[in-house]
Amino acid sequence: MDKRTSSIYETMLESLEQIAMTSENVLQRAEQSYKIAEHALSQLKEHIISCVFSDKQEEINFFKRIKPMFLKELLYHMEVFQVEAWKPPVGRDEQIAHYRLGAHRADLYFKRYNELYTYYRMGSSLHDEQYFLRGGRCDLISPISISDTDSRFSTVYSFQFAKLQAYEQFSDYLHRCVYNLEHPGAPMSEADKERQTIRWTDSKSALIELGYGIYAKGSINYGKADIKQIMTSLEIAFNTSLGNFYRTFQNLRIRKKNRTPYWDSAREDLIKNMDNADLDS
Repeated sequence: MDKRTSSIYETMLESLEQIAMTSENVLQRAEQSYKIAEHALSQLKEHIISCVFSDKQEEINFFKRIKPMFLKELLYHMEVFQVEAWKPPVGRDEQIAHYRLGAHRADLYFKRYNELYTYYRMGSSLHDEQYFLRGGRCDLISPISISDTDSRFSTVYSFQFAKLQAYEQFSDYLHRCVYNLEHPGAPMSEADKERQTIRWTDSKSALIELGYGIYAKGSINYGKADIKQIMTSLEIAFNTSLGNFYRTFQNLRIRKKNRTPYWDSAREDLIKNMDNADLDS
């Protein structure tokens, strides 16, 4: 990911995380998030169509990995807005049925593109030149969004890859909504109320980076705790939701530079704090 693309992406994530922390109205949050992703995607398009990829692999990497990172945010927040806008205003059973219908629609998309979804989950690269080079050809009919028809900024399956990732996140969201409706919370204890006042106020990607560091170090349960257990514990401890942390980690992993910004910054700040403490003593 080049410097300009990284800058656009990081600005988008920071804005999305800020809205997630400050906006309590789900429809407003989804609408604002959609507009942020739309603006970032527009900036990305303007940047890319003015550039020349150095080789086929760089072009494939962009349309297979980088563009979907932006587009999936747009598609995810659009789906959240639509499902919340049409949600029945009252009736627990009706609301559960509404969310389940949305989850069923997402499942149908996974089934429709099962072969491509398997290709994505396996990390396969066999057909990359057909799927992710501009001008690539595929025998399958591949409907795309009207807004994604510019041949300078789209390939056969760049849209579908993004939508599959968006639907993973959207399916997660819907199942959480159903669970919360089916298991209404019991009255909180004083200890629970106290825990709720502690919130993670740095970026979600920073907490995910922290969690993966703990996992890599083997610091929990003598190294036997899996990454999902660690992330769930961090979500509970800091009263936050980390969403699709696997995807966020993948985005951190493919960076060419500064793949551990939180750990690096925390180390510097801790050393500075220790040095200041020595001066005060």
